[in-house]
Formats: sequence, C-alpha cells, structure tokens
Amino acid sequence: MKKMSLILATALTVLMLSSCSDDIPSDLTLTEAETLAGGSWRVTYYYDNGDGVSNDFDGYTFDISDDGALTATKGASIYTGVWMVKSSDDDPTYDKEIEFTISGDKQMENLDGSWLITELSDTVMKLKDDTPSEEIHFEKF
Repeated sequence: MKKMSLILATALTVLMLSSCSDDIPSDLTLTEAETLAGGSWRVTYYYDNGDGVSNDFDGYTFDISDDGALTATKGASIYTGVWMVKSSDDDPTYDKEIEFTISGDKQMENLDGSWLITELSDTVMKLKDDTPSEEIHFEKF
C-alpha cells in the first residue's frame, strides 16, 4: 500500500509540473508571439503594488495591429502608440517581453514600457513588470 501511495504521489507531481510549463511562452518564437499578441483585448486584471488591485483599465479596449500600431479606446477617448515583441534578458524565467509605447492619460502612462510575457495564448495575455510591482492580464474578444 505504501508503494502504491508513493507511485500515485510521484505521478501527480509529474502531472502538476508538466502542466505549469505551458504557462510560460518560452517555446514560442518571436513571430509566433507577435501573431498571438495581435487582436482586440480588454484588461481583466491590473495590479499595482502601490495601489493594489485596480479597475483603472475598466472600459478600455486595446487593438494591437500586425503592423505594430496600438490603439486604446475608452468611449470617445482614443490613444495611439506602437508595440513590439522582443527577446528579454531581464528575468531568467521569461524570455520574451512586449513593449508598449503610448501616452495620453494615467492609464496609458502605466501601460507604457516593457512587460515580461508570463502567459500568451489565443485568448489570454498575462504580463508583469520586471519587478514584482505591476501585473496586467488581457483577454482577447
């Protein structure tokens, strides 16, 4: 019985560790990451260490175009900028980052800069600052 419990515990550990690796986009090429990042997004979560969890990005939509253009819209307010995916050496865990260059209001100032890509799929993009002070999650729609 003890041997069976050990085998079961080992199998569960292997499953849990292998499922975590899919969250880190290190197996994606830069081109694949750029393709996945393109589209229309909305923020589902924003954390700023100074302010905690925030709804600062409620109502914004972000259109990330294949040509590098970035458009943020909230009501009648429209902000434009550029974006790019690049290799990162800021953190040994995450090898890609997305850089947004945009300005206009407090939210755009918070978004402006480089973000480590912690998860990227057809529907989700999770980013964090290279310090643990900020994190932002997007959902594609």
